Amino acid sequence: MQSDVLIVGGGVIGTACARALARRGASVTLVDSGPKPGSASLAAAGMLAPLAEAGPEDPMLGMAVRARDYYAELAPALVDEVGIDIGLQYQGILEVAFSEDEVVEVKKEVAWHRQCGFAAEWLSARELQDLAPGIAPEALGAAYAPEDGALNPLALLQALARSAKHAGAEFIRGEEVEQLLISGSQVGGVRTSVQDRTAAVVLIACGAWSGQIPGLPRPLSVQPVRGQMAAITWPDECPEMIVYGAGGYVMPQAGGAVAGSTMENAGFEVTVTETGLEHLRAVVKQLLPPLGQVLFSRTWAGLRPCTPDGRPIIGPDPHFSGLWYATGHGRNGILLAGYTGELVAELHFGEEIEIDLAPISPTRFWDWRWLQSRVRSRSE
Repeated sequence: MQSDVLIVGGGVIGTACARALARRGASVTLVDSGPKPGSASLAAAGMLAPLAEAGPEDPMLGMAVRARDYYAELAPALVDEVGIDIGLQYQGILEVAFSEDEVVEVKKEVAWHRQCGFAAEWLSARELQDLAPGIAPEALGAAYAPEDGALNPLALLQALARSAKHAGAEFIRGEEVEQLLISGSQVGGVRTSVQDRTAAVVLIACGAWSGQIPGLPRPLSVQPVRGQMAAITWPDECPEMIVYGAGGYVMPQAGGAVAGSTMENAGFEVTVTETGLEHLRAVVKQLLPPLGQVLFSRTWAGLRPCTPDGRPIIGPDPHFSGLWYATGHGRNGILLAGYTGELVAELHFGEEIEIDLAPISPTRFWDWRWLQSRVRSRSE
């Protein structure tokens, strides 16, 4: 039986898309080969940090804030549907400046965020120490995003999958996609290690491995970027807070804390390195000195699916009917997951879209007419 949509990938992005599509009445099949070492959904810390991640004039800011706020709707819905609490908290996030140059840049970010209408403020060094007494005393101030927060990524993945199944989506685990089935410019399904599976739409949503699908009509601009992370104990005397700065972050999680994260072009290698751990130790020591002498209780690495411009690829292929993408979410996979599912479903069913799609459209990489005109202009 042909599905309306066949999703390749069982992480938070693919699972969120399965839920949103199935709840609107689409017949959905999700095919997943099983957990891969370094899967971003399993390695993520779970921050919802659109303001901390966005610099001035970032075209993704509006979508990122909408995605953060969507969880206020999604979290209670998942409790009602499947009884799983995803641990959503909007406790605020600090971005700390340690040099005069950083002060200038962070203040620019705050000004832009406020100009866009989002909750953000600059805290002086004294105000920062009053709010977060564990912060390094040499900090010169910080941006404070009081509406940013975090959730439990594993609970989110479990809840989305269970909700999608309740809505009628079929999950097929343990089948490797061996070929995309294409006739002319029409994609009609996939060949797996077990059988051919047909669908009106094939949605590529397998994170860092999206570009590895055999038979893609063109190279997919998604590459793995390794992020090393570590778990530490949070001292009782230090108030819990999510803090960015010094080239990383520290956040409370499950009675302890997570320190992250490196950004390394290491292919699909997911080993943890001493160089990476030294970077994390330096981040922790500079941001929160009370944590600086705490030993790492666990270390791991994940592979972020990153694109050349740092923005995801969401929507239909501009030249091959039936081929769609929801991939390349980089550092913001958890933040954008729930809303990505809604966006894909809205696009699929022709519903009204409330954001500008240009920054995430596949056409920004594959608009052949634009490329041809650029080549012509260079030759004239």
